[in-house]
Parts: sequence; structure tokens; C-alpha cells
Amino acid sequence: MVVFKYLFIFCLFAFVGWILEFIYRSINTKKIINPGFMSGCVVPLYGFGAVILEIICNLFDKISLNYKIVLIFIISIILLSILELISGLILLKFFHLKLWDYSNYKLNYKGLICLKFSIFWGLLSLLYYLFIHKYINGLAISFINNTICIFILGIYIGIFLIDLSVSINLLSNLKKYSKSVKQIIDLEKLKIDSSIEEQRRKFTKAIYPYLSLNKYLKEKMKDKR
Repeated sequence: MVVFKYLFIFCLFAFVGWILEFIYRSINTKKIINPGFMSGCVVPLYGFGAVILEIICNLFDKISLNYKIVLIFIISIILLSILELISGLILLKFFHLKLWDYSNYKLNYKGLICLKFSIFWGLLSLLYYLFIHKYINGLAISFINNTICIFILGIYIGIFLIDLSVSINLLSNLKKYSKSVKQIIDLEKLKIDSSIEEQRRKFTKAIYPYLSLNKYLKEKMKDKR
């Protein structure tokens, strides 16, 4: 039951995180941007972050401290920033790719984490603890005990795994492209440059960004040769 609970939390907040990133990036760039490297409505980093946050909240539920909100805020900032940093370093080291860049913000480290967004994660964590945590367990149990909901969750996970497999292939092509141009790839900028939004309207480009971006990369590398 515990495994299903955290699986539910991961899927739910990977989707919620996608919505937040979609709105933020689309407003920031004034273009419709599908965040992340996956095709579907999912940003795994938020899913993992929510699981970590739920574990933190459960630990503090057992402790009677007047300043637990302050501790949750500080610990969440530290752990979620570490998660963001590790994820960013893995993408940089193995795929020569940046999904986000805080280089223009003050007090940043390698453009992967910065004080402004670390505080933002802390504030989101407090909102989660104060308004969501006390309901999430009951919501997860109700969801898990419903056959239809379990079926939907199974379909979601299945689609997620398929999306992940083809997106890993996309990462491989992005790495090849990065080597061909001899620079780190800013995926958000690349999406805009490749005019994906126009191609995305076509039915044949429905698997986004896998089909559209892969075609663009192949054409660019062909031109490079």
C-alpha cells in the first residue's frame, strides 16, 4: 500500500509540475513550450520532489515542535535544491544538455540552482505541508481502492514508461548533436529554434517533442556534415 501511495504521489505531482512549468515557461518565452525532455504531460523531477517532500512531512508529523514549519522550509530547500543540482549535473555530464539555466540569476551555482528558486521550492513545500499533506494520504487510499482509478494509474504508468524509452533515445540524439556543434544544448532554446509549435499541429507530429525534434536534429547534423 505504501508503494502505491508514493507511486500515486509521483504521478500526480509529475503532472502538476508539468502544468506549473508549462505556464511559467510559456509566459516567460511568450511561446507555447512543452517543458522537459519527455513528450507527455509529465516532469519527473517534480514527482521525485513530491515523494521526498511527503517523506519529510511524515517524519515531522511525529515530532511536536513549535518551529517545525521553519525546519520543513529549510530542509526542503536543501534537499530539493540537491535533487535539482544532481539532476542537472547528470544531464550535463551524460547528455551535454541543459533543461534549465539560472546563469542570469544572482547567487547561482553552474546555472543549475540559485537562491531565488531554492526559496521558491521552500515556499511550495510549505504550501504542500499546510494545505495538501493532511489530505494526500486519504486521497491516495481512496484512489488506490478504486478499481477504475487503479486502471487509469496503470495506463498512465504504461504511457510514462513508453514515453521515457523514446525520450531516452531523443537524449541520445541530442548528445550527438551537442558533440557535432561542440557546445552544451539549451533544450528550451532548441525547441523554439526548431519551430516545433508549427510542426506540432500536424497529426504526424503528435508525439512531441520526439518526432519533431528528432527530425530537426537529423537535418541539422546532416547540414553540419
